[in-house]
Amino acid sequence: MAIKKINIPGSKSHSNRAIILAVLSSETTILKNIAICDDTNYLIANLKKLGIKIQQKNSTVKITGVYEKGKLNFPKHEGTINFFTGNAGTTTRFLTALSTLTENNIIIDGDSRMRERPISELTKTLNKLGAKIETKNYCPPVQISPQTLKGGEVNLPGNISSQYLSALLMVSPFSDKKTIINITEDLCSKPYIAMTINVMNKFGLKVVNKNFKKFTIIPKQKPKTPKTYIIESDASSASYFGAFAAIYSQKILLQNIHQNSLQGDIKFLKYLQKMGCKIKKNKFGTIIEGPKVLKSLGTIDMNETPDLVMTFAITSLFTKGSTKITNIANLRIKETDRLQALENELKKLGATVKTGKDWIEINELKKVENKKLIKISTYNDHRIAMSFGILTSIIKNLKIENPSCVSKSYPAFWQDLKKVQK
Repeated sequence: MAIKKINIPGSKSHSNRAIILAVLSSETTILKNIAICDDTNYLIANLKKLGIKIQQKNSTVKITGVYEKGKLNFPKHEGTINFFTGNAGTTTRFLTALSTLTENNIIIDGDSRMRERPISELTKTLNKLGAKIETKNYCPPVQISPQTLKGGEVNLPGNISSQYLSALLMVSPFSDKKTIINITEDLCSKPYIAMTINVMNKFGLKVVNKNFKKFTIIPKQKPKTPKTYIIESDASSASYFGAFAAIYSQKILLQNIHQNSLQGDIKFLKYLQKMGCKIKKNKFGTIIEGPKVLKSLGTIDMNETPDLVMTFAITSLFTKGSTKITNIANLRIKETDRLQALENELKKLGATVKTGKDWIEINELKKVENKKLIKISTYNDHRIAMSFGILTSIIKNLKIENPSCVSKSYPAFWQDLKKVQK
């Protein structure tokens, strides 16, 4: 069987963390293999508006940090700076925390969906730490006034979005006194917090993590730039091509995807292996070979990997019996209500689907309908578009509406999909 090759782009999650930390660093950092997509584009554009020195050539970004002479020296602006973040959740939350360090008046706003996505737990916690932030209806727009982060001890619910905690962790080393963050409720998406701490360490910043329940950050830390920092290729994006290999019994090399990745979504390899795929590593990346018969994942908790739910909801259509994915309540506050969106669109294919507050159950698709046109609504959600997109080779009459929404994380997705469809 011939091996098809896909060069997976940089991780937007990894990119956004490195960009923020490079800004907070001293001297100049060169970031390589940066994700080129809406989320990073919004982040970089807004940082430039703030006055940060950033140069970009393709996937290489050079950032001059603002830490000098023992403190942060952000450019000062008269009047209010207006940031626009579209529907980029990570960008919005990271910029909110970063803005509290700048001593500027800043308003952060997004599109209509972003204005429905909660941010109050982050803003309330930042206010308790000394910031001065106001929101409208607990969602963006967010208004930040000049105020120094003092630090202190706070409680943060961990079951809504791990991005709140990541944002807090990255700015807390620059507070006036020690910061202690106690996590109430179970922390979702723990691998993303592990990634945040790992990248912080590379930039000379330390966090004491006690079992993902308590985080302690000492104040007035001195960051240092790693000079050159390489962004991993995106495991979430790679999962669609892994699923393609599984569904069509293909053999695909995912270049620059390695099993020792910082990203929690690298678990997609273990999920595929459980379904019967052969996983083989080589010096270029990871080879996935789909089986003749796919096995069901059964009942599986994907709390740590919510961005993979769409991928495996689609893949589970081609396994015997049913698949139940649990503990994924936070999917309801993503780019869209992803559980509702999955139920709506899977039913258009003739699938039997049930959802609850924090779970989805999908039964095997008994018959593939190829007679009538099926239009898949994407809700302007890149992951809905890409997960259903991999079915266009098997369901010939499938039409993905608003396919350009993949620009949020993977603008070249449709071109890369054609490479494996040949």
